[in-house]
Amino acid sequence: MKCDGDGLERLLRALASIGVCTRRANDRYALSPAGELLREGASDTVRWWALWCGRHSWSVWSDLAGSVRTGRSVRSRAVGQAGYSHLAGDGAQARIFHNAMAELSRLVGREVARVCDFSGASHVVDVGGGYGELLAEILAAHPRLRGTVVDLPHATRDAPSRLAGTGVADRVEVVTGSFFEAVPAGADAYLLKSILHNWDDAKALAILATCRRAMGPGARLIVVERLLPANPVASRRDRAILRSDLNMLVGHAGRERTREEYRELLSRAGLRLARIRATGLDYSVIESVATVSPRSARSAGPVPRASRASTTAARARVARRGR
Repeated sequence: MKCDGDGLERLLRALASIGVCTRRANDRYALSPAGELLREGASDTVRWWALWCGRHSWSVWSDLAGSVRTGRSVRSRAVGQAGYSHLAGDGAQARIFHNAMAELSRLVGREVARVCDFSGASHVVDVGGGYGELLAEILAAHPRLRGTVVDLPHATRDAPSRLAGTGVADRVEVVTGSFFEAVPAGADAYLLKSILHNWDDAKALAILATCRRAMGPGARLIVVERLLPANPVASRRDRAILRSDLNMLVGHAGRERTREEYRELLSRAGLRLARIRATGLDYSVIESVATVSPRSARSAGPVPRASRASTTAARARVARRGR
């Protein structure tokens, strides 16, 4: 790439100040360990995630004020279509998005495999699992387990080739489908990672109901999401989760949710929250089991948010302390 020398020097100085690179003798620069993570092919690379957080995401955040005023996503105005529907017709953006999700799922998958007990399971379905990176990490840690990835066609197109190098491809089936319609029935566990936060309560309940219909006796639903703190503090973790909640506001019709909001949402779908496990990341693992028949689940509607005002006030306190 041809660059202006002065402009490049100024950029590198700024990057060095935030730890992306280091300055050496003779005005030369080298990537720092953090910068190495932006290289394609690096172990645990987040290159695609950085690309996804680029121009496309900037456009979505361009009208944060409008979302705050209306309470509605601006993605439809920013990119012309709502949610992720635009990816089906935009191969370049779809490639960036699915690779970014794969990078994140690889990291989160290791934590899920570490904190979840799959010893009594033989079959796991990753609902909305894309390339299957999350499932691959779990299967690698549990050699007796087999899995199924189910997602839309543009999301699973490259899954077989990606799984081929993981050592678990012979234990994975890739199927196409929508979590609003049906998922493979009869598995011991169903995974939903970073799915529910993309949707409002009615759509999230519809997704949970689809999973509940597929679950047999003794099956578990494992939801992997960021848990919105009921009383946020000025910590790195809480700030990251609150930023993600805003991202759901401007980019989707969704939101991050508190423990009690998930408990209520699961209950409406005929599921009982059994336990919540912390991970070493910003994510929590929310395990639930069936309580009633799928037909007995309560109808859709917004989850009561009696504590929303106090949560909003707490967010404001965090913002003031951070100034």
